[in-house]
Amino acid sequence: DTLFLYDFALPFLRHRYHILEVGAGCGILGMLCVRDSKCKLTMIEKNPKIAEFCAHNLRINKTKAHLICADFLEYNFSSLNKETQKDSKNSPQISFDVILSNPPFYHDGVIKSQNADIFSARYSQNLPFLEFVCKVNSLLKPQGEFIFCYDPKAIFHLLNVLNFYKIRPICLRFVYPKVDKSATLILCRAKKNSKSQCEILPPLFTHEGADFSQEVLEIYKRTNTWSIKC
Repeated sequence: DTLFLYDFALPFLRHRYHILEVGAGCGILGMLCVRDSKCKLTMIEKNPKIAEFCAHNLRINKTKAHLICADFLEYNFSSLNKETQKDSKNSPQISFDVILSNPPFYHDGVIKSQNADIFSARYSQNLPFLEFVCKVNSLLKPQGEFIFCYDPKAIFHLLNVLNFYKIRPICLRFVYPKVDKSATLILCRAKKNSKSQCEILPPLFTHEGADFSQEVLEIYKRTNTWSIKC
């Protein structure tokens, strides 16, 4: 999901942008965006164990970013403004050009993992979409963008919430495991106060038969990541 979101988001990122990644995990999404767009990056991850993995990855990849270990819904971003810009005590809350996220989106009906770290990272009750977008709305610049992935089965709820906060979806792409299977992921680019129509991009198919599709292989080649099981 993270690599597909990176590939989807990258054309919309600019060198001058200040980007916030919500739920940074081990840091792959943000690091790839910094590598290829040279943006300014702030990351927030509430799980201390996972945040340490992220900090380690930032160090070994020599990636410059400001990492916050805190709950996104509870964190006061005006304190970030004072910390990074040394402003006065009355400094206003910082705002972002783009907010990126691969948030927890497994719905309540699925069997939940007993592993606390997995549970925190996967299930939507840990970051309800309504509360999530409310906070996103408060942090985006007037024409800022919210780029994220989610469960396509929740699309009615997603569009309702985004519409309520006037963060209009302007680009959608659905991800399918195979041509004859239902979509398993939706990639969404939404823009605050936009009046643009929504573009539906061609679908991304992850497999052709038993093998990865050519597009997926190209994404993996461009990202050039590797993982260590911990």
